[in-house]
Amino acid sequence: MKVPVVGMLYPIFLGLAIHSASVNAQSFDESAYQDRQLQYIEEGVSSTNDTAVVLQAYTGDELNWEALNKNLDVLRNGGKKNSDFTLTRLIRILFFRPEIKDELFAALDGYQFWFKEGGTGDHVFASENHMIMYTSAQYLLQEKYGAFEDDRTYKRLKRYLEVKNQYGFYEFYSPVYYPYTLSALLNLVDFSEDAEIRELATGAAQRLLQDILLVTNDQGILFSAAGRSNDGYRRNGSGGNINRIIYLLTGLGKESVRTPSPAGVMLATSGLEITDEIFKYFGKDLNMNYSVGHSLGDAKNDIYADFPREERVPFYWSQGAYFHPDVAADTAWFVSKYQLEGYEGLKAFDQFLGLSEAAAPAAAKAGAVFSRSSVLSGANFSMYKDGGVMMHSIQNYWGGRQGYQQTPWIATTGTQSVWAKVGDGNSTMQNDHHPKIKQVNNVAVIQYNPYPAIELFHSGGSNVALQWPEGFEEEKRSGNWKFGKEDDGYIAVRYPCGNGDSNTVSCDWNEQTWVVIMGSEERYGSFEAFSQKVLNEVSYDADWEWHGSFWKGTLKYVYDSDVKFDGTDISLTW
Repeated sequence: MKVPVVGMLYPIFLGLAIHSASVNAQSFDESAYQDRQLQYIEEGVSSTNDTAVVLQAYTGDELNWEALNKNLDVLRNGGKKNSDFTLTRLIRILFFRPEIKDELFAALDGYQFWFKEGGTGDHVFASENHMIMYTSAQYLLQEKYGAFEDDRTYKRLKRYLEVKNQYGFYEFYSPVYYPYTLSALLNLVDFSEDAEIRELATGAAQRLLQDILLVTNDQGILFSAAGRSNDGYRRNGSGGNINRIIYLLTGLGKESVRTPSPAGVMLATSGLEITDEIFKYFGKDLNMNYSVGHSLGDAKNDIYADFPREERVPFYWSQGAYFHPDVAADTAWFVSKYQLEGYEGLKAFDQFLGLSEAAAPAAAKAGAVFSRSSVLSGANFSMYKDGGVMMHSIQNYWGGRQGYQQTPWIATTGTQSVWAKVGDGNSTMQNDHHPKIKQVNNVAVIQYNPYPAIELFHSGGSNVALQWPEGFEEEKRSGNWKFGKEDDGYIAVRYPCGNGDSNTVSCDWNEQTWVVIMGSEERYGSFEAFSQKVLNEVSYDADWEWHGSFWKGTLKYVYDSDVKFDGTDISLTW
């Protein structure tokens, strides 16, 4: 595998158009950043919050042993589910305050850092954020103390970091998991004795921070199309763990983001170099298409091909490739070897568990609408950002197939978000099926058309429900259009069917086309002028049509949507 140049490789931009707005442009002020770090530490060090122990360890203050023991309890007796979140924090405390070593090592007695035949338990090792938390912790303990040694750890860690530098993150733009991935990277940046590991971790951390600011608007609000997210972050882009990161970097955010959080205490106490490159796409008006990631084929044939099978499979899983037909045999072999029937990390694929290595690929092909779309790779994005107004979407991503925590599109006028939810939206399968999207400039055409198997498996699987917030200053509805205004930002959404007066406009058609248009006072004048322009000038048509030539053998019956507005002409076929 080619080793990347650290810290210099960022998303590949296609058809790139970046428009800088000098009035909004943000540049990095190192002195102000350091002041915010100090203020964050000073205001949070006396907190009884369990995460504030990190700040106490950093400053040399007396440790809150009640809070510290709560952290240690999470690791005891083999560790609770998701205990790696806490482990990452305790590693940082240990390196600031080595006197806790005996207590930490006692709590880690019998703890697992990786898959073990017959004994994995509830640990979820192989998603991207979990992999770096477990692996970085074990590596640092090996490097510093010669403890919990495993000769696979260094190789796994190095390859993980190389891939992030070269291709970016599989859990792209995840407001839920990016902060935890960052926390593990910061431990490596600040404490690893190996210069190459430090350099690779630095590049990965800087790239992750650039990702965060790319999908953050000029109010410090983050709403993004994402590889892994949930409804809470889709509705609220201002008060989460990730907003502490945004606050420390930019100074933006409400008062609550100055309080200790799992990621905030890590970045506040880190010596990671914050570069101008991290701010490359922040505070600017953007209109661009770009790609990140790599294919599953590249993962199998190149990136992880030199690793033994028991190491390759978790990397496939970290990419979301669990029972994709191309890796189903590997997964079946791994499940059998490590006795993972009933394993928490595979609960979304329980219908495939127990299959033999020979039978798994055929079953995965038969269930392709469910088995393929968990893969997080090779995503093409469109971003439109105009001050606080922002729309972000994944283009042509697993259309009609099962959704697994991905957010295919979302729009915001500043602090209010608009998006769509398909089906019951439980915690594992956030959308029963994905749309096909084409976003050009400030206009997005979004088609929903589930595969027949989706309809059979999910009761009412076609139902698409627009999520419309209650916080708009002004609203308007006309025909099949809904309009919302917040400050100087506007949004218009055309829904194909349903009750437009509801904040959850639900449409149950098998094929349906939604249109989203973003606007601002600077571009369109008043809210009334924007809404009238949309109503008067949008050309819209969506129907089944014959395309191609019978004589040339290219004739197809396709679902076609054509939308024109303000110089933007979009044609999208299914």
